[in-house]
Amino acid sequence: MSKGLVYVFTGDGKGKTSAAFWTGVRLAARGKKVAAVQFYKEARWPTAEQDISKKFKNFKVYLSGKGFYKLPTDHAKPAEHKQAAEAGLKKAAELIGKVDLLILDEINNAVKDKLIDLTALIDLISKRGQTHLILTGRGATRRVLEGADLVTEMKKVKHPFDQGKKAVKGLDY
Repeated sequence: MSKGLVYVFTGDGKGKTSAAFWTGVRLAARGKKVAAVQFYKEARWPTAEQDISKKFKNFKVYLSGKGFYKLPTDHAKPAEHKQAAEAGLKKAAELIGKVDLLILDEINNAVKDKLIDLTALIDLISKRGQTHLILTGRGATRRVLEGADLVTEMKKVKHPFDQGKKAVKGLDY
């Protein structure tokens, strides 16, 4: 088999993580091994993605985040965010070759926020072998976009948050 494909879901619109995880569920339903490393989400946020491992034995989710960086809800120090992101990248490297699909959720943000070095991400991508990769998050770099097999940019046209509406459990997280 040839090298795994690289998908990138980027842009300022909603749906990047949803698209990545649904692709993962689709593959898991076909009996393939799937893993996701989430670079910002943490255990104290009860997201539906965390429940996927309970539903699918062949789909594991690893949380390596300390929350969203430099946003009003940020509770961690920059060094803690960087350490968590680097631990997530290390976990991702361990999973290469052991799963059919590896989702790197919000990794584009982690690179943009300088929590992960772009060179380290490019190195990981180059070592993917037959493992397919999905990279999500805003601000994907030109190098990542150029090296990808598929790029989808989510564009926000309208969002309930803009009208002051809160996220809906199950629909948004």
